[in-house]
Amino acid sequence: MSAPDTSTPLVALACVTEDIDGVPHAAVRQVYVSALEDVSGCAVALLQGPAAWLPSVLDRFDGIVLGGHESNVAPERYGSPPEPGPRAPERDELALALLPLAIGAGLPILGVCRGLQELNVAYGGTLRDIGSLPIGAGHREDLSLPRDEQYLPAHDIAVTPGGLLREIVGQDTVRVNSLHQQAIDRLAPGLRLEAATADGVVEAVSVADAPALALAVQWHPEWYASSDPVSKSLFTAFGAAAAQRSRRRR
Repeated sequence: MSAPDTSTPLVALACVTEDIDGVPHAAVRQVYVSALEDVSGCAVALLQGPAAWLPSVLDRFDGIVLGGHESNVAPERYGSPPEPGPRAPERDELALALLPLAIGAGLPILGVCRGLQELNVAYGGTLRDIGSLPIGAGHREDLSLPRDEQYLPAHDIAVTPGGLLREIVGQDTVRVNSLHQQAIDRLAPGLRLEAATADGVVEAVSVADAPALALAVQWHPEWYASSDPVSKSLFTAFGAAAAQRSRRRR
């Protein structure tokens, strides 16, 4: 019998607890799994919060992915008064505990939408709700459109010269989709601005002193990860970082 193939990187994908027909489910959109398997070349394990056992198994993973969700990070997590809105407290608890541990352990990190917001809060930054602000309309999806059209590019972002994202996408300006209500308010110490819109919304950040790739974006690259060049470059870069980690583990 041949030995099992252990060369495929194993990454943990954070999920959210959702009630379906009155039964709690560990939920994540299939597009994230497909992007990680087909573009990043990784095997995927779902990670559900709060996961108190996580520190004891963290070294088994080759990367961490924190994707988007309809829920928002609770304002209490960054020192603001409570507000109504969709919440996922178990995801907040998981992400805010996981990120410093994983980055300190040298695991590659990819954050998407909520994942960018979680990274900023984990490092001491704050968020703002832009849904009711004049700029908010330019960053929300048009719910009257078919789902695939909601994820088409909506606006340009300026990529920071000399940054990690600039190295990955190879362009100074790229066009991305936009489907979010929360946005970074105060950028956390230790995070580096990687891209922003003309109206001042932070679109990408990285961890300045991370030993491996630690990047988060406000838009959703997972939806067209196999066909959109910018999205594909992000998942390819994450896959390469996870593969490098996997080789070191072996």
